[in-house]
Formats: sequence, C-alpha cells, structure tokens
Amino acid sequence: MAEVDVIRAETDVLVIGGGIAGIFAAVSAARRGARILIVDKGRVGLSGMSIWADTFCVFDEREGHDAEQWHRAVAMNGDYVNNRDYLDMLIEDSAARWRDLNDWGAIGTDKFGYALRKQVKAHKIQKIDRTMLTDLLVEGGQAVGAIGFSIDRPECICVNAKAVVMCSGAGGYRPHGFPISNMTFDGDAMAYRAGLAIRGKEFSDTHLTNAAHPGYSWGIGDIKWGPGIVKTGPPPMPTRRVKKGLSLAPYFLAHEGKAPIVMSPPMGGPQGPYPGFKYRGEHPGPQEMVGGAATGMAVHKAEGIVPADSMCRTHMPGLFAAGDALSSMLCGARYSGIGFSFAGSAVQGFRAGEVAADFALEAPPCRVSQRRIKGRARDIFSPLGRTKGFTPRWVTQMLQAAMFPYYILYVKRGDRLKGSLANIEFLRDHCVPKMVAKDLHELRLVHETGNMVLNAEMKLRASLFRKESRGMHYREDYPARDDKRFLAWVHVFKGQDGSMKLKKVPVPRKWRPPAKLSYEERYVHRFPGEMEFLEKRRREQGG
Repeated sequence: MAEVDVIRAETDVLVIGGGIAGIFAAVSAARRGARILIVDKGRVGLSGMSIWADTFCVFDEREGHDAEQWHRAVAMNGDYVNNRDYLDMLIEDSAARWRDLNDWGAIGTDKFGYALRKQVKAHKIQKIDRTMLTDLLVEGGQAVGAIGFSIDRPECICVNAKAVVMCSGAGGYRPHGFPISNMTFDGDAMAYRAGLAIRGKEFSDTHLTNAAHPGYSWGIGDIKWGPGIVKTGPPPMPTRRVKKGLSLAPYFLAHEGKAPIVMSPPMGGPQGPYPGFKYRGEHPGPQEMVGGAATGMAVHKAEGIVPADSMCRTHMPGLFAAGDALSSMLCGARYSGIGFSFAGSAVQGFRAGEVAADFALEAPPCRVSQRRIKGRARDIFSPLGRTKGFTPRWVTQMLQAAMFPYYILYVKRGDRLKGSLANIEFLRDHCVPKMVAKDLHELRLVHETGNMVLNAEMKLRASLFRKESRGMHYREDYPARDDKRFLAWVHVFKGQDGSMKLKKVPVPRKWRPPAKLSYEERYVHRFPGEMEFLEKRRREQGG
C-alpha cells in the first residue's frame, strides 16, 4: 500500500497501557520530574480489566496483620512457586496505595476509572487513546520506545522514549464473561519478539459465569458488583481439601459429564463474599454456573515478562513492567486472596514508575532511524494492502475451537495438548501471515489475533513442558506435584533460530517448603487421581 504518515513523539517515560498499573506508574514517574506519555489501545483508566476491579488487599499492622502468616498462606496456596520479594512489595506499599485511591476520590464510587483519569490531568501527563502499539523499539539492546498505529486515522505512531514501562495487562481469547475481550496479550507478544522471556502461561484462570447469561459479566445471577472498591485483608490459610475441592472442581465435574454445575453464588452466601458486596434485590439462590469466563487468561500476576529483579526491571535495559504484564508470580500457581490483583497492580505500577523515571532522567536520548521506522510502518499496515487471505475473525474462531475446550486448558493431557498445538502451529504458519484487513478496525483485529495465536502456542508448550500438576495446572497423565523436577518456573523465549524454546528456572532454595514436611503436609489441595498416582509411583520405586 502507499506510504502512511508517521507521527513521532518524544518523552522521558513511555507507559504502554492506561489501566491501574499504568496510571500508578505514570503518576509516580511524574512525581520524580520526568515527562510521561501513556498510550492506550482503548481509553486511559477505562479499558481492559480496570473497570472490573472492585477489591483491594491492604496489609495493615494496626489490624493485627502478620507478614510471616501472609507469606505462609500465599506460599501454600500458590504451591510454593510464588515470588516472595513481590509479596514483600505488596506488604510494604499496599497501605500507601490505598491512601492514594482515597485521596483521589476513587473509593466509594463505581466510577473510579474517571478518578484515575483526573490524576493523569492533574499530574500533566500526556496521553494518547485508541492507539495500538505493536512493537518495541530497540537500539543497542536497550528499549528506546515503541511503534504502532491509530485506530481512528491511517497514521503510524512512533514514540521515542528513554524508558518504557509495560503495563498492557493480560489477555484472553475473546471469551464471554469477564470484560477482557480487548485484551490480547499484546505486551507479552511485543516482549517475546524483542527477545525477552515470558512465563506463567500454564496456570489457567478459572473464573465462572452464569450458564443462562454467560456474557453478562456485570451481574452473575442478580448480583451488583460494588458499590465501588472494597478494602480486603489477609489471604486465607489453606485447609486440607478433598479431591475436587479446588477452583478447578467445575471442570473436573464437567469431565465426568456433570455440567452445567449447580453452585451457590460465587464465593459466598446471602451476605456475599466480602463486606460491602451488594445484591440487587433478593439473594438469587443457587444457580447454574459454567467455566471459561476469562478463557485464555492465566492466574493474576503469573503470566507476563520475566522480571530481572524485585523492582520491576526486565532483562532489557530501559524496559520495565508491572501488573498483569509482569510475571511477578505474586500469588504463585493459584490466586491467593481477594484483592491481590488490584493491589499488586497498584504497588508494582508505582514502583516501576519510580525506577523507570530515575533511569530515564540519567539516560541520553536515542532516536531510531527514519528508514527503520518507515519499514516497520509498512509491515504494520501491510494487511490493508492484501486483497486475498484470511479474515482475523475467522482465524480467531479457529483459535477458539482449538483452545476453548475444557479438556485443553483445564483438564490437560499430553496427547490432547499436542493435537491442539498442531492446529495452532498451522494457524501460525499458514493463516496469521496471510490475514487481511479492509479498515483500521480490522487492522487492529489482525494484530490482536496474531498475538493471541502466539500466546496459545506459549500456553500449550508450557503445559506440555510441565509434566506434573500444580496450582491451576492439572495434567490427567501427571496428576501430582513433582518437586524434584518442577519446583521451578517455566520460561518461554524465542531461540536464535526463531523457534519457541522453553527452560526451567528453579525456585530459590530459601523459598521452598521445609524438607521435613511430608507431601501431604506440604500440599493440602488435592487433584483427582493424585494419591493413587503417588502410591503407584512409590510401589514402582520400591518405597
């Protein structure tokens, strides 16, 4: 197609994504004296999962909270693959971030997204809405900005920055249920293509929705979410569970032909799951629930860019990450407590903004050549110039057919995962490069679909690689934990030959469960077939 206009912008810190993590990152960086620009695919403060958030976990010693107890609870719930440094960050900073929300007028209203937008204006932070960034700009191994396109005008947007903070959130495969249909793992895809490692993909989110109205995410039954944000406290200490007593239980029941499943309202009875929870009218009583409300998403704070340290730096100089774009492993393999996601995004965003601003204020400017920018712009807009090929909607439907079944994402087995992977590889090689777009909206869909297909490959390969069950990763053929081989994180990265590679990175020894504890004492959550599998293995090993 003809050359497109390239609109260039310069800033000290570029924040990609204007959700909770992004706004806290922008505000803290602005307070450091840096120039800030937020770019969001939707509208800053009002897109992604930010509008869903309603609980915020606060550590407060005045209320008797004990840091060691929090660590024990999260480690046991998360099957010991959580990152304790990032839990310490939440313990240290969550009260301060809660005070920020109060000071901003974001508490006690279901319009808190607008309160966040006001902070962007108050701190003189520049923003660009409705613009999809597709690639990081890298010079000399350092992140120096990003490039993408406007959804409203045929313009390529190129931002040069001394530091970049990735706050693009998680993603899904456009499921009904939770409002994440515009979240498509864009940050993970950008980082992976730039050579960074991604992790946490095998731990699947298990949110439910109403069987009668699965797309009505704002009212499960007759529930009103709110009003506003509610402060929550310590994570629950896990108690011994029988098999099927997990968040995966509905999928296990479905596997036995017992779905939809009649359940009580989510996480509570007539009083609701937490203080401040309201029902619109009378308590709805038991209702049929089905899984897959956020199909494709992993456990909050599990998937994302692998951090280089405990301060939201990545392994690429100049690139920082926070929230659901950072694999902080705050909760480990299972979501540990109500409000951890919102609080984690806030505290990580704030910290990331500070370190990014400090980096930017000392870094020299670096511009990418106009020739490289023009070439990348042509690549971004090339689907508009194709006359034949696959529509992104059709490719998305094929992706959903391969990934949506409960027996792929939730009740896993090697042969089924390999079969799905073969379909995803076909889409990757034969369909994604040939997608067509007739307008800018479809151009966005093309890039989002490519990112979803890449994520699906990551998720399937990570699930195949981890030959055990742990947290929200259940393998029918390996239904027990295997600490000798897999008390570790699985990193996914792009090899030098361009193919997807995986490796194990052991959890630090100091964070592992005490060796004196028996298997049953370490792990109180049970998987179907787990104990029988262990007993068979013991007999085969003669012990």
